[in-house]
Amino acid sequence: MNNATPASAARPDRAPPPALTTTNLECFLQASEAHLPPLEVAPQSPLFHARLRGRGLHRSHLVKLASSPVRVTRTPRLAGLSGGDHTFKLVWQLHGEATMEQGGRSIRLSPGKMTVYRLSTPYRLQTFGDYRALMLSIDLAEVPEWRRLAEGCQGQALAWDAGAHAALAVLRSQLTWQSGPPVAQVEDAALELVFGSLWRHQRQQLHCAPLSSERITRARRVILQRIADPTLAPEDLASALNVSMRGLYDEFRRHGTLPPAAFIRELRLEQCYLALLDTTQRRCSITHIALAHGFVDSAHFAKVFRERYGVSPGELRKRDACVQH
Repeated sequence: MNNATPASAARPDRAPPPALTTTNLECFLQASEAHLPPLEVAPQSPLFHARLRGRGLHRSHLVKLASSPVRVTRTPRLAGLSGGDHTFKLVWQLHGEATMEQGGRSIRLSPGKMTVYRLSTPYRLQTFGDYRALMLSIDLAEVPEWRRLAEGCQGQALAWDAGAHAALAVLRSQLTWQSGPPVAQVEDAALELVFGSLWRHQRQQLHCAPLSSERITRARRVILQRIADPTLAPEDLASALNVSMRGLYDEFRRHGTLPPAAFIRELRLEQCYLALLDTTQRRCSITHIALAHGFVDSAHFAKVFRERYGVSPGELRKRDACVQH
């Protein structure tokens, strides 16, 4: 007796899912019903085109979408069709720009940013340019710790860290692999990575943002305005805020923020991270980016960057280039 199982039967879910490419809006809407929640879609340019590829995983649904500029609306009526308030969507912005409005909050998404939002709440999304994004919808009803993370981070434009990059690569593989590890195993690894990224972001928020103090908000603005000045010091912040040095440190301490000098360095590193992911700055050297953000020693910059993000500037840029292609 032959007990061998044909490869196609053993791994029916490993074949690359077919992609839809169309210039017909109605065709796109019909095909999207299997992969996206009910939406109203209005093209924002005379020539509409879209490419859609999606597949169901073990407990989530994965979609890669590319399109010309559109305005997408999930009305209250459509949002009410959701099964509950525990289904969230994670979005990695790959190319182009988008603005997202939900719950009275508006964010702008650019390449290298991600966001998470609840599908049971109405929202509006408008895309610009050659829009491309990877989207993962997941029901978190049975994972309360991840649900709390999603709720804490929803409606924010988050920069990818190394974990979010790795999760993106793992998920994209599910749209192209013909063979490989079981879907559930790969999906679990990706979810651990992405929710680990959300946890790190939430932890960072305790130190750097959101900023409830008006003075600290002004301090942040001063730092960003003088980000290229390597001599910027806490004394400059105290002067700009018209407070004593003691008053400055007390203000930061009272709001649970990093000390002023560490706060300055944190913002420099944050802006360098975003610059390294910015496709328009791809030709800028890492040294140029470091100097443009107030670091005077590229070796020291590489060291503190790795300590902060767990990856070197060069590795981050290389990973991002691989993801883009």
